[in-house]
Parts: sequence; structure tokens; C-alpha cells
Amino acid sequence: MFKQLAKFSTSARSLARSRKQYRISPHIKLRPPIVPSIDNIEIKEDHALWQFFEDKSFVRTPEQITFTGRAWTVQELRRKSFEDLHSLWYVCLKERNKLYRESHVYDQIESLRSQEFEGLSEQIRQTMIHIRQVITEREMAVRNAQAEFEVIGDEYLDEFKDNYLKEENVETDEWYNKLERLQYAIFGIPDVLDTSLIVDVKFLEGVRYIGQLKYEKFASSIGREDIGKLRDIAEIYTVFEESATADGVKEACQKIDEYRESELVIPGSKEIQVVQGFIDDKIKQAESDLTEEEIKE
Repeated sequence: MFKQLAKFSTSARSLARSRKQYRISPHIKLRPPIVPSIDNIEIKEDHALWQFFEDKSFVRTPEQITFTGRAWTVQELRRKSFEDLHSLWYVCLKERNKLYRESHVYDQIESLRSQEFEGLSEQIRQTMIHIRQVITEREMAVRNAQAEFEVIGDEYLDEFKDNYLKEENVETDEWYNKLERLQYAIFGIPDVLDTSLIVDVKFLEGVRYIGQLKYEKFASSIGREDIGKLRDIAEIYTVFEESATADGVKEACQKIDEYRESELVIPGSKEIQVVQGFIDDKIKQAESDLTEEEIKE
């Protein structure tokens, strides 16, 4: 009824009979197995997780922890800078991680000490809630200020320009700080450039405003009114990136003289691309200079 197509292979049995036999030498002695132990594990002294263990101990005793403190109030946190709030947030987060782990350890042995650790963790949690409240308040204040600036922004910039041009001496820390705050708060231009900086229309508006302001303030005193109107974004940016001093604007004017010899004029459609290129080149140059200094050291 059934037709046999093929026989089972016998090669496996043939190989089994022909394979070389190995025997364990009687001179080999087996050593006792290594008992698993935490002592066999070596941990680097600079391991990142050590920061979650106080003094590199598994758990802290209640005597090592202060339970008599309180949470930071909103009023206290309002006086702190963004950097301070950021640092405090991560200090709290790290401490809560420690307390949660230690509380869990005491829970495993059914110790009432876990309640003390949980209570302290709740105090720290209240501090974190208050930090978020302060950050939210500041965010809302910025939004309201931006909305108000949309209405009175031009008026404010005109008033700032008049005060700056009328001031006899603007080469002071006070005016330097005012310019830095203005360009960052209104146009989003930071004092320190980094690779994440993206040039947009608002950024260009700030470059134009600050660049023109510096030129109008110092052109007469340095005898460079002959330049006349700054022709394009390249010339304006040249003044913008120099210091807000007579010497800084004088240096910028010399660069503009060299630039005009090329008879190039940047069209409006290329302004964002050109300024982004200026900034990227400046960042690369700064990184290159830093690398050279590190090599010398």
C-alpha cells in the first residue's frame, strides 16, 4: 500500500563508530567550585550609580538622616535663579531615589523605619511641586510679556534707541548688560553661541536692530560716517558681532571696507542662510582654538 521512497540515513551511526575516543587523564584534579559571593564583584570607585548610595553604604540608619527639616516654600523659591532651581530639582530627585530604595529595604524586613523614610520623601516631593509652580509662574509671565510686547514692542525699541543714542557714555557694564538682556529677551539672541542655535526671522531682526544701533552711536565719534548706510545683512552682522565700543565699531568698519571691495551684496532671500553660515564658522573656529589650547597643555 505504501511505497518506500528512501531508507533512513545510517551515516550518523557510522560516524559514531569511527570517531576518536577521548579519555580524561587520571592526573587532572578538579578544583572546588567558586561559591557565588558579592565579594567576587569588583565595582569601580567612580561608577555613576554610587551617587545613589550615601557614603557607599547599602542603607542609611535613621541617625544618619535629618527628619526635622521642611519643604522649600514657594516664596523662597521665587528668589532663586533658573540655574538654582534646576540644580535643586535634581538634588531632590536623587534624594527621593535613595529614600525610596532604602524604604523598600526596611519594608522587606517589616521595619517601621520605612515610614520615616517615606515621610521625608513626601517633604521633598512638596519642594519639587513648589519648584514646578515657580517655573510655571515664570513661564506665564514670559508669555504675558511677549503678548504685551506684540502691542507696544516698536514703541519700547524706539525708546531704548533714543536713550542709548542720547547717553554720553555707553561703554559701561550697565549698558553692556542692557544690550545683552534686550537682544535675548526680545529677539532670542544668546550671549554665548552654541551648535544648537538656529537663525530665524526674529534673529535677523535682532541683528539688524543691534548692528544699526551700534553703528549710529559710534560712527560719528570714530569718523566713519563716510560708510553711509549699511548695505546688506553681511555689513550689519559685522557690526553686530563686534563689541559695543568705539574700538569695536571701528574694527567692524575696516572689515566692511574690505568686504565692499568684492562688490558683493547679499540678497534678502539669502540672509538667513548667510548669517547661519557666519555663526557656524565662528563656532567651528572657537572649537578649533580650544582644541589647540588643550594640545599645548
